[in-house]
Amino acid sequence: MTDGSNLEHFTPDPKLNDLLNSENTIKVNPKEMPPEEASEKKQKDVDVDHSKEVNDGIFALNYNPIEILAKNGEKIENFVPKEGKKTPDKFIVIERKKRDINTTPVDISIIDSVTDRTYPGALQLANKNFTENKPDTLITKRKPQNIHIDLPGMGASATVEVKNPNYANVAAAVDDLVNKWHDNYSGGNTLPARTQYSESMVYSKSQIEAALNVNSKVFDGTIGIDFNSISKGEKKVMIAAYKQIFYTVSATLPTNPSDVFDNSVTFNELTKKGVSNAAPPLMVSNVAYGRTIFVKLETSSKSNDVEAAFSAALKGTDVKSKGKYSDILDNSSFTAVVLGGDAAEHNKVVTKDFDVIRSVIKDNAAFSRKNPAYPISYTSVFLKDNKIAGVNNRSEYVETTSTEYTSGKIHLTHRGGYVAQYQILWDEVDYDDKGKEVITKKAWNNNWYSKTSPFNTVIPLAPNSRNIRIMARECTGLAWEWWRKVIDDQAVKLSKEINVDISGTTLYPSGRITYK
Repeated sequence: MTDGSNLEHFTPDPKLNDLLNSENTIKVNPKEMPPEEASEKKQKDVDVDHSKEVNDGIFALNYNPIEILAKNGEKIENFVPKEGKKTPDKFIVIERKKRDINTTPVDISIIDSVTDRTYPGALQLANKNFTENKPDTLITKRKPQNIHIDLPGMGASATVEVKNPNYANVAAAVDDLVNKWHDNYSGGNTLPARTQYSESMVYSKSQIEAALNVNSKVFDGTIGIDFNSISKGEKKVMIAAYKQIFYTVSATLPTNPSDVFDNSVTFNELTKKGVSNAAPPLMVSNVAYGRTIFVKLETSSKSNDVEAAFSAALKGTDVKSKGKYSDILDNSSFTAVVLGGDAAEHNKVVTKDFDVIRSVIKDNAAFSRKNPAYPISYTSVFLKDNKIAGVNNRSEYVETTSTEYTSGKIHLTHRGGYVAQYQILWDEVDYDDKGKEVITKKAWNNNWYSKTSPFNTVIPLAPNSRNIRIMARECTGLAWEWWRKVIDDQAVKLSKEINVDISGTTLYPSGRITYK
């Protein structure tokens, strides 16, 4: 390389100077693409139809719907199967049994936090969040989507095309359809609801979610469930869910997966947004609108008839005429929460009178302008084959039952013309800290003592007494049958008062046991 100090010794070439100064010098300028040609190229990129690529990609997804939509709830390892609680005159046995519950609901309850992810035509991912009712949405450019409302009398007007089917546009289209029905097809009449009903005793969060197909979050801050008291056997709770459907809005199912995507959408874009074998795409095929009523029935009764009494009350049976049911309901409280309908907020009613709850269920059970509908449940399908996406709930739970026993007594009365002897035995039951039964043998301290008539006495029985056996015999005076049994009952039931009466003569004795 020549440095600057040598430039002064540089001698120009005359031929080179002539060439540079000639008019024949070749000049090269960069060629610019006309603006209209650049625009056309960009448009061609947009206009490329990726439908086949999207179809091939989604059809090629390999997954097991049952496995990817499996929701595994609680696993129960250790629990105390039985325990006993003593009070001066009562013994409460709390029994726990491990149970399994398996359900596959196809309609999923909608809670406030997911309405913008569960509208008709919404795209979702079939993953763990979907099973927990907090679905992930698949947001991309869409083709227009037809939706249909099943309100009566509308005919072809019940179907409308939504150009850009996002939440806001679909919600607006549904509102337009509803208003059109009120204005032109309702005739000013109300529309009775289609009611779906389910009930279940409550044992755990995952159990009640699976039993009623509802997210337990909906109970937080509304009806409230004291799961701790339930597990201790201090309370028994039943939840009933009334789903009153006013109308259903359906999205037209695609013939091919690409029918829901704009032609410019690529399968690569979908995979970047979460689509995979572990999270295949879904579409919300329909949404039910109406109102949901949750009713909580709660009692501290230890009766084994609690579930039957609650079910009878919910079904409208006259329980006042049934003494044992009436006693349970008289010592129960009832809470109802209404979602949807004419209540701007969740309408909550707490009462001791179940007739008030019946009124809540019956009132506003028809669709009108004053009693609008609320999205209450939805169903999704797999884009690959339009098969319904049912969440497979599997859970274990501990069923807790409590039985209350009251102390009793045995009243002995001897009025016979003979000498009598008694043998009275029973067991007292308790449970150790592992739930194992501990039995203490008990016997009356006057067993085998001879008693002449008249004789009366009372033997107290603790509330945890079981296996009561009562035998009474009389002396006949006969050499070949010196003692003859008058009473021999090996299965006497614990009762408030057990009356044991013997009478008659040596040759014709009689005896009986009665209960009060």
